[in-house]
Amino acid sequence: MAQRRTTGSNHGASSTNELLAFLRQDELDYPAAALKFGEDALPFLKELVASSDENLAIKAAYLVGFIQGDEADKILENAATVGSAPIRVAAAYGAQKRNSAGAQAILNHSLEDKDPSVVKFGLLSAKASKLESNLKSKIDKISKNFLDETIKSVAGEMMKKMK
Repeated sequence: MAQRRTTGSNHGASSTNELLAFLRQDELDYPAAALKFGEDALPFLKELVASSDENLAIKAAYLVGFIQGDEADKILENAATVGSAPIRVAAAYGAQKRNSAGAQAILNHSLEDKDPSVVKFGLLSAKASKLESNLKSKIDKISKNFLDETIKSVAGEMMKKMK
């Protein structure tokens, strides 16, 4: 009987098992894992980000943030719109590591979120990515209308620096 492969890569099940073992650790070296697993891991990471195991989903989303490419951008953009707040935070954080178009697509969602943590990381990533001017209207809206005063204040300070 033939064995079914779990991924399209040469690594197969052993690679997915190794990736799962990595993600189940307490302290993770995401940059090193991104280099080790790379783009080949993205289909499996996409499944994990959408899984019901929130701890694994969050870690998978953070790892995707360290892997470059259009597919990683799409996974993070989707994660920014669905799932729990910690998964959306991971997506907002991952935007810092994207090219400007990918980052902006993710941050468009993060800066419209209702969760203060997601918006906070969205603002931090916008600043780190130097995309404040591209996202000015969203940041301005946050500075005027957001319910959390701390986040509102951070957005207000960003607006002052843009003028």
